[in-house]
Amino acid sequence: MFAYFMNIKYFGHKQNLYMKHLLFVIFMSMSLFFTACQSPSPETFFGKVVLNTNLIADFAPERYGKQLEQETVEFADMPSSKKVGDEAQKSVGIKIQVVEKALKDIKELNVSDADAKALKEQSIALFEKVLPVYKNEYTAYAKLCDSKGSAEEKQALLQKIEKNDMPSINEVFDNVYALGKAYAEKHNLNVNWGN
Repeated sequence: MFAYFMNIKYFGHKQNLYMKHLLFVIFMSMSLFFTACQSPSPETFFGKVVLNTNLIADFAPERYGKQLEQETVEFADMPSSKKVGDEAQKSVGIKIQVVEKALKDIKELNVSDADAKALKEQSIALFEKVLPVYKNEYTAYAKLCDSKGSAEEKQALLQKIEKNDMPSINEVFDNVYALGKAYAEKHNLNVNWGN
């Protein structure tokens, strides 16, 4: 009888230890889940949704076109300026990766308040509008720059972007700016708007 009692107590101890481990695992899983679902701080949210628009501040054709042209400039008296022939394309490729990363980060943000949701949606719309232009028109422009294409072909691409894409992009950017300003005021964020 004594041996039977010891076995029960022994198995009870193991079962108790097992339950403690199980409860610990459940508790840790729940805390990780709730941490992952938490809304970011206003500063973090603002940084990813509004400040990241600075990544595309040079999007306008006259600025970005000039930047891509400069990627291909060689100087006769400077051997180190000799180009391989894909510098502008690499520059656009890097820009595409940066924009895709920013877009992914914005989409992953969990927000609950209506102002933040509207701001997040506008920021996503902005990045989704510029991304195809980088992938198509600016990539084609970069190829022309790298291959020393004609000025007429390059100008036609830049004019196409200016005419077809810039009006809607400027409109969404203005929305992000206005919503961002209201969000910053609401959350008392110290932001210098450059005015």
